[in-house]
Amino acid sequence: MGLIFYNSYKPGFSSNSRSYEVVQSIRNNKNALEGKTNSTKAKPSVLPVSQRDENINNFIRKNAHAVEYFILAVLVSNSLFLLGVKGRKALSCIMFICLFYAVTDEYHQLFIAGRGSSVSDVLIDFGGALIGMGFFYLAYYKIYVRRSIKTKKLRA
Repeated sequence: MGLIFYNSYKPGFSSNSRSYEVVQSIRNNKNALEGKTNSTKAKPSVLPVSQRDENINNFIRKNAHAVEYFILAVLVSNSLFLLGVKGRKALSCIMFICLFYAVTDEYHQLFIAGRGSSVSDVLIDFGGALIGMGFFYLAYYKIYVRRSIKTKKLRA
């Protein structure tokens, strides 16, 4: 939650510059793979060079939202499982915590210069959290079932 707050606390220009650096890195790696030499590499501050760069930047920013909440959901799921909360109660707690934090994070961004709040970002955040929760459950039960089968075979 601290990482999400830290990232959403940055002003819009700073946040955009960071994601533009990723776009520039992608462009430089693509040019290197294609054997193109680009002696005048664009600075992140002059990006986007084209509409395509802006689309890539938007894609990176939205996926960063989803990845942050994916990680949050995995950590919250693990914490609840360690506390012994499982089943429907755990599912509802995980979804509530992740959705509540997504909504409050978007509200928080209203007060940051150059940032805004949008329902689509909340949905992207929550979607990332649902995927993270599904990933955790899949991994947990795959490991849990395998361990319980091995334990039963050893006892027999």
